Amino acid sequence: MIYTVTLNPAFDMTVYLDELVKGDVNRSIKSLIDIGGKGINVSKVIKSIGGESIALGFLGQENRGNFTKQLDRLGIKHDFIYVEGETRTNIKLVENKFDIFTDINQKGFGITIENIDKLFEKIKYYARQGDIFVLSGSLPEGADNNIYFELIKLLKNIGAITILDADGEALKNGLLAKPDIVKPNINELRMIMDFKDDLNSIASVGKELISQGTEKAVISMGGNGAFYVTRDKILYAYPERVEVKSTVGAGDAMVAAIAFGESKNMEDEEVFRLAVSSATASIIEEGTKSPKLENINKLMKKIKIERWM
Repeated sequence: MIYTVTLNPAFDMTVYLDELVKGDVNRSIKSLIDIGGKGINVSKVIKSIGGESIALGFLGQENRGNFTKQLDRLGIKHDFIYVEGETRTNIKLVENKFDIFTDINQKGFGITIENIDKLFEKIKYYARQGDIFVLSGSLPEGADNNIYFELIKLLKNIGAITILDADGEALKNGLLAKPDIVKPNINELRMIMDFKDDLNSIASVGKELISQGTEKAVISMGGNGAFYVTRDKILYAYPERVEVKSTVGAGDAMVAAIAFGESKNMEDEEVFRLAVSSATASIIEEGTKSPKLENINKLMKKIKIERWM
């Protein structure tokens, strides 16, 4: 089974306008509201490509109903721990005139030691050898930067497969626990490691991640493509040019495809092709909606992948 763990979920409100004029009244063209948070987005994409997952983590008690109703409507199984406060609303501003995408992310609820203990107990209850756990996203107030490190240690002792997608100190510390797979984007990687901007340097950083103990590293670089790095090979995916409607959730779509591919024991190149196709199909959707399977399948035939070294 695939499990996603979202510690700091959100309602994602995407607001479309021609141009944002600071200090003035702005009128939107339209707006969309989706449930989100990185792990939630991963569960949504897994569902859209034909897989199943169980979503775990925290939800705010005050507006839990709206969130769980949407999960139920999407057919996503879930078992959250409810904490005091509201699940946050993140705002995505899309300026059509300039193709500018601006994110305004709220802080959200805080959690306690008791909440964290309950999460660990719930994960111990579910986790079995060979299960896949996606640990992704920002941390709520009250969560220590070591929380992913501790979760990875727990899951590795059980024999579960761990996929880490985080940033900052949470990513840096989580890597010390040697997750099976890590999926940083280029900006997240630059926050914790020094390297030049050329592709060879980025590929070398991928090999460095492997030398630190992770089995596979997938580095997404937006319009510059992506790398898939293992102990014995580096694959590079060329970017496929498409009309970009929203960049939110592209990395999550990639993680979802990796988790799905691992659950089906796909070969590395097949997993990578599915991951890049899913991420590309994601950015042609508005808001944080999941990519359509038909678009993923079309892109699977177009994405060019080559052995880098």
